Amino acid sequence: MVGKLRAAGRNGDAGKLIEAYCERRPDDVQGRFLLALIRRDLGDGPGAKSAIEPILGERRAPIQHLAGLIARDHGDDGRSVARFKRALLCDPGHAGAWQALSRETALDVCGVRWATAAAIVDPADVDAWAGLVSVILVSNDVARSHSLKVLASKALGRAGAMMAATAPAVTALTCDRPVEAAKAAECTEDTETAITRLVDQAAARFCDIAVVQARLDLRLKQLATQSPQDRSNYLALLALHGRNARPDDQGLMRHVRRVIAFGNLHASASDLRQTFTACVAAKNFAMREIDTNAAMIVGHALGLQALCEQVGRPIELRWSDGARHVRIGDREVSYTLSSSNVIGFVSRLFLFEPGLWRWMAGFDADDVLLDIGANVGIYSIAAAGLFGARVAALEPYAPNLQTLRQNVAVNHLDDRITILPIAATDVEQTGRLFHDGGAAGAAAQHFESSNATPETAAAFDTVEGVPVDLLIDRGTIPFPTRIKIDVDGNERAVIEGMTRTLADPRLHSVRLEVHWWDAKGRAVVERVKAFGFRVTVDDDQKNLLFTRTTAPAKT
Repeated sequence: MVGKLRAAGRNGDAGKLIEAYCERRPDDVQGRFLLALIRRDLGDGPGAKSAIEPILGERRAPIQHLAGLIARDHGDDGRSVARFKRALLCDPGHAGAWQALSRETALDVCGVRWATAAAIVDPADVDAWAGLVSVILVSNDVARSHSLKVLASKALGRAGAMMAATAPAVTALTCDRPVEAAKAAECTEDTETAITRLVDQAAARFCDIAVVQARLDLRLKQLATQSPQDRSNYLALLALHGRNARPDDQGLMRHVRRVIAFGNLHASASDLRQTFTACVAAKNFAMREIDTNAAMIVGHALGLQALCEQVGRPIELRWSDGARHVRIGDREVSYTLSSSNVIGFVSRLFLFEPGLWRWMAGFDADDVLLDIGANVGIYSIAAAGLFGARVAALEPYAPNLQTLRQNVAVNHLDDRITILPIAATDVEQTGRLFHDGGAAGAAAQHFESSNATPETAAAFDTVEGVPVDLLIDRGTIPFPTRIKIDVDGNERAVIEGMTRTLADPRLHSVRLEVHWWDAKGRAVVERVKAFGFRVTVDDDQKNLLFTRTTAPAKT
């Protein structure tokens, strides 16, 4: 039962169940291990520590490995290393313990050896090979010559095409001879992408070690000096530093300007005087597949700086085991990294919907956001945890719903976010949710509101559809002051199911993703406007913001 609850993303319920079990069976080792694991997943560090302490005498690798992770969470690096070593005494083939040890000791020669061991123990583990490359990038010069031999004989041989594609980038970043480094880093799009990806991986793996970021920063600046004509080094510097912004600091923008100085993205640097507009321009370049890698990195940095300027507070992004953290001022939220889709999205968090972030920055504690098509809860979590609103999140697709629930639990937002596993529609019905499959973070699901079947649909789930007006009438959700709609084709049915809500002056604004340039989309736009809203394009052309004409602008 505990396993099923965890698989469904209901870690809170799983924790209660296993706690009750451990009260009855306090000596059950597996029960206490699961309790510690779930408490750590929920962000309860002290609870995880107290749960695992009674079983630390067990000579079992998973227990010692988890104890090491919990010790690291508490900043006790010495104890964490000891626990990881003990895990390997129990099971020399425990790849997780090898990877954890390599992270803790990356700045000395042991880090490279242990990272190599992790990759050899499980040759099919791509994360282990990525960890090896990350350790190589941040290791000292003594380790570097050995590292290259390891890469040539182990990483390239065993990891195949995945690592071979990054070989020039690795050589450039690790080579101490300027001529060889410059030759290896001759700028092609693939090499440029590989360099930024490797820097991202290294910075993410060692995000809380200041000397690592300083070492990567120094190495990239050395490369930029050796090859001033090579944009990839400046782009990697921007990727490295595109995690923090401050209203009164132009450091991030200096890196942006260096990249843009090479052309392609903007006509001139004067575009950067309006960071939000420049972010949208970079996003449009990426959507049109023009200089995509650079456009995404630049767009994310510009979106980060634009939001920072708007809220007037520092913004910090960081990674930890299994999560991406966002901190604005004194508020922080975390996103569970449940799939490659989610990891890719949160890596460039401020690129995709800059207008939505700008809109949410105008929320306050009196606002209620109705998030229709909440996906994994990126914006629901931000609206509640960073901007103080209450949220009702509608998400019918099971993989997204699972991660949405995990995100709410990890952020302890159960009292501010109501999750409904339903689709919004015009008539209450049990219908089919067509989708193309995929893990958490997948989009393009379509709820059936007619007898027509979308041609692109490969499968469907049976879900409940309920009009928004009924949800409000029944008291299932509070009345929303803001509504976000992202339903990929079912917009008309959603709008028809909320006509009383749209007519109510308490509703301030609606953000709607719709193809307004075709006939169906134009009809949806005109229908919403008829309830007393003005409309503007909010960032890229498909995202519209409807604001009530009688309401003061809050964005």
